[in-house]
Amino acid sequence: MEEPVVKVSDRIVALIGNMVLCWFVHEGEVYRFETVIRKSLGEGLTLLEYPSRFQVEVLRKYVRIRVNLEVEFSVAVRNLSFRGTVADISEGGCQIHVDGIAFIGKSDVLVLSFMLPDNQLVKAIEGVVKNVEHDRAKKRTTVGVQFRGPSSELGKISSFCQFCQYFKV
Repeated sequence: MEEPVVKVSDRIVALIGNMVLCWFVHEGEVYRFETVIRKSLGEGLTLLEYPSRFQVEVLRKYVRIRVNLEVEFSVAVRNLSFRGTVADISEGGCQIHVDGIAFIGKSDVLVLSFMLPDNQLVKAIEGVVKNVEHDRAKKRTTVGVQFRGPSSELGKISSFCQFCQYFKV
């Protein structure tokens, strides 16, 4: 009699009741754990035993902190100004959401100003656009920015991010 199996992919199957190594990626972190497959629920769903322990590896250089901050910024080489929302921030950069389709290009230099939650004003910090996504259905632009300086403004952001990491905010 054959052991019941779970189809993981077109080329991989696993035996129910056997130990498997799982990797789960979530918000810039990889969670690794060993577990036992308990049951196939069909339609691509499988019941796993809750792991007794797991490992976490951070994929990003800096931890991202979710925020909701109003931001004003301009594109340095063009005479374009925008308002948006900083959705997350780290010591290395931030992610900005802009309502509408904003004509911002990869490698553009931005000059940003915003107030941190600890009431420090970050004024005229430069950043380089690392990625841009246009969501035409939601009429929104998402911009990934890497901070460049000046060091006085980078220090404010670093201080805020380290505070949040220390208290796990």
